[in-house]
Amino acid sequence: MIVHAPAAYVRDRLPIPMEVESLGEDRCAFEPGSDHPEMLALHLGLLDADFTIVDSPELVDALRNLTDRYRRAIDAAGRPSAGPTDR
Repeated sequence: MIVHAPAAYVRDRLPIPMEVESLGEDRCAFEPGSDHPEMLALHLGLLDADFTIVDSPELVDALRNLTDRYRRAIDAAGRPSAGPTDR
């Protein structure tokens, strides 16, 4: 996993201590191990930084599912909601 943010920033935002390798002033890398790609996808969103996935098809699938869920919520927010008499 490559994150487009400084290593210290990423270390401070990860939910558990993890070795984060600096790749320069504004990039770093770490190898997240997770039995739950869905949880990892959520934590990556909380980093508030762009990232690149390296060889993790399970994480890509989890991110797609999460993106689809968020997109449905956004689309539904743009529609008028059904009132009590509209049911």
